[in-house]
Amino acid sequence: MPVPNAAILQNQLLHISVDMQHLCDNPSDIKSALDLLNRSYKTPAAAAARQRLHSDPGIAALVQERYWGEWPNVSTLITYPAGSLGYVYGHLLFDQGLEPLAPPQLSTDTSAADSYLQHRIRASHDVWHAITGCPATIAGEAALNGFSAEQLRWPGSALLLAAGLIHRSFETTDPDGLDIGLAIAYGLRLGCFAPPFLAERWEQGWDLPLTTWREKLNITELIKSNPFTS
Repeated sequence: MPVPNAAILQNQLLHISVDMQHLCDNPSDIKSALDLLNRSYKTPAAAAARQRLHSDPGIAALVQERYWGEWPNVSTLITYPAGSLGYVYGHLLFDQGLEPLAPPQLSTDTSAADSYLQHRIRASHDVWHAITGCPATIAGEAALNGFSAEQLRWPGSALLLAAGLIHRSFETTDPDGLDIGLAIAYGLRLGCFAPPFLAERWEQGWDLPLTTWREKLNITELIKSNPFTS
């Protein structure tokens, strides 16, 4: 007999609560963060967020087309012109020995449109780091979680924000020397006023200067309040 949907949701929430406990203790726990995100995709809140994203004309066009352009590997990206999106994105990974995030783990009944959407969001995560000027640090991830929570209405991002703020309660000094609250405020504000990043075709402009991308997105002035460059 199939497990009732309520029981499935209860099981997911139980696992999410364990991940939250781990992240409140250590916000750098990537394994718990990814597990929390993967499990959050199956919640009603995530389903509502996806429905909202599908209603955006720019995002809907990409979903309908299943657009996926050329996505160079890290060794190729770092050969792009200095200051370009590809160069900055590539070095964000290369300089810290990072790899692109693993694809999301989705349930077998996930629709093709939702599956594309989730893969697109996961693949774009580090590109958004480059565009927003948020480093791959605890504070930088908190800022990007704020951005994602605002732009995507993502429950997983909101939970990661909560874990970071709870962890801060136990700290006497701020990680990275930057107040997490300030980082989150920057991410939320940028996410509120920037156009939907998920509608962008980054692959068509790896060689474009980051400044050009920011002008195209009309976020040049917003970027000036980036606390990571002050």
